Amino acid sequence: MKCRLRKCCWVISLRVGCMISALLLIFFELMAVPLRNAKPCCDSLEGVLAVVNRVLEIVNFVGCLMLFVASFVKTSVLVSLFLATSLLHSLLYPAFLVAEVVIWNADIVYISMSVLGIVLGIYIWIVALAFYFECRDNVFKDDGTSPDRRKKGSIKINSLDV
Repeated sequence: MKCRLRKCCWVISLRVGCMISALLLIFFELMAVPLRNAKPCCDSLEGVLAVVNRVLEIVNFVGCLMLFVASFVKTSVLVSLFLATSLLHSLLYPAFLVAEVVIWNADIVYISMSVLGIVLGIYIWIVALAFYFECRDNVFKDDGTSPDRRKKGSIKINSLDV
């Protein structure tokens, strides 16, 4: 049994939900840059962590841009790029949150906003995954074949399976 979201927040379509989510994530990624209190220096663990964290944020930012573009062109490849970068960010971000607390002495407001961001990011990832399946299924509907009825290794040429 397939259990997928059909709407984002039970009201708006997945496409519009991904568009709004991408804009929200882009806004928060841009806001996180000036709020960061870590000062990178190349010869310490703090500096290495700051650089790796910054690279992770840039990769996540590019993934958010891919989701925004995918919401317009309905391409499952771009959504899968977002899913990959967001999964990487979600897996590594808790380690950097620990580094924020231990090394950079983050305050309770930053920690609570980060935890809220992780929870919101998980929901956005689920919405994007549902949008990915919707985009992928639409490709098969436009093609005239369904993924279940297509022969393995066949190519559709002028309504004939080859």
